[in-house]
Amino acid sequence: MTRVSISLAALAALALTAPARAQDSQFGIHGLGTPGRWESVRARATGGAFAPFDAFSPLLEAAVADVQRVSAGVTGAASWRSADFGTERATLRGSRFPAFLIGGPIVGHLVLAGGFSTYLDKSFGIVTHDTIVIRGNPEPVTDEITSDGAVSDLRLALAARVHSRLALGFALHGITGSTHVSATRRFDDSTTYRTAIVGNTIAYHGLGGSASALYDVNADLRLAAWVRSDTKLRADIGGQTVSTNDLPFAFGGGVRWRPGTDAAIAAAVAWRHWGVAGLNAHDTFDWSFGAELGSLTSPVRFGVRGGELAFGPGAKAPTEFGLSAGIGKQFSGGRGRLDFGLERLERKGAGLTERVWSVLLGLTVRP
Repeated sequence: MTRVSISLAALAALALTAPARAQDSQFGIHGLGTPGRWESVRARATGGAFAPFDAFSPLLEAAVADVQRVSAGVTGAASWRSADFGTERATLRGSRFPAFLIGGPIVGHLVLAGGFSTYLDKSFGIVTHDTIVIRGNPEPVTDEITSDGAVSDLRLALAARVHSRLALGFALHGITGSTHVSATRRFDDSTTYRTAIVGNTIAYHGLGGSASALYDVNADLRLAAWVRSDTKLRADIGGQTVSTNDLPFAFGGGVRWRPGTDAAIAAAVAWRHWGVAGLNAHDTFDWSFGAELGSLTSPVRFGVRGGELAFGPGAKAPTEFGLSAGIGKQFSGGRGRLDFGLERLERKGAGLTERVWSVLLGLTVRP
C-alpha cells in the first residue's frame, strides 16, 4: 500500500483554472473572494441607486442621522445562478443574510449605529479530474477543494445633523471572519492508493475607516458623498500569518431628486481601487439608476446597474449588468416594514458568462 500525500497550497492553485460548484460568483475564486453589496433590499431593488440615502444600507454613515428612534433592519437573499463556459454549464443556488443594522439617537442630534455586512464571500467548491504519473505509471485522480466561510465587515458608526441641510457621519470597520479550507485527492485505483485529505481553518483580520456627508440643496434635491479606506487583510493559520493583501481605497457619490410627493429618482456611482489586492484583481467603477414610486406605506421600486467585478482572470475586469424591481409594505402603524425585491444580473469575462436571479427580503422594525 502506497500513501500519497498532497499539499493544500498546491491543490488550491487549481482554483485559478477549474470550474466551481458553489460560489456567489465564479469570478471571485480568481482572487480574494466575491465582494458583498452594502445595500438594503430597498436600495438593491433600485439597482443600488438609493443606497447612499438609505439609513439601513451599510454604505453611508451620514444617512443614519435621520433615524429618530431605535430601529433595526435585516436583509436576506436567495439566488439561482447559471454559469456557461464554452459548451459547459453549471446551475447553482445559494442563500444568505448579508446585512444587519441597528441604530438610534443617543445624545442630542447624535445617532449611533452598528451592524455587519458581507465584505467578501469565500465559500466555494472545486472538482477537477487529472492523471498523474507515479513510479512511471499513469494514475487517474479526482481532486476536490472546498472553502466554507466569509469575511464580514463589522461597523460602528456615528452621525449627526450639523445643519438643517448638512449631515455628517464617520465609522470604524473591523474586517474579520474565517474559512475552513479542505483538499481531497481520490485515486481511481482505490485498492492501491488511499484517499488523502488535508484541511485548515484560516482566520482573517483587517481594519478600515469611512466618512460621508449628505447635503440638501433644497427640499427636493439631496446630494451624497462618501470615502472609505481599508488597510490590509491578514490571513492566519494557527496564529501564524500566511498572507497579507492590500485592501481598496474607495469613494463615491449620489444624487436624489423628488419631483413630487409620491416619486423619487436617484443615481449613484462608486470607484474602488481593488487592483492593489493581488493576483487577478482589478480597479472597479460601478453606476446605478433607480426610482421609487407611490406612497411611503406601499412604494414600487425599480432600477438598473452596471460596472465591473473586482476579480477575474486576465488583464481586463469582468463586467456586470443588472435589472431589479421590488415593493415595500409598512405595517403596525409604521413601526415595521417588509421589503421585497427581484434582481437579474449578467456577468461576463474571459469566456465565462454568469446569469443570476435573486429574490430579496428585508425587514425593518421600529419598536
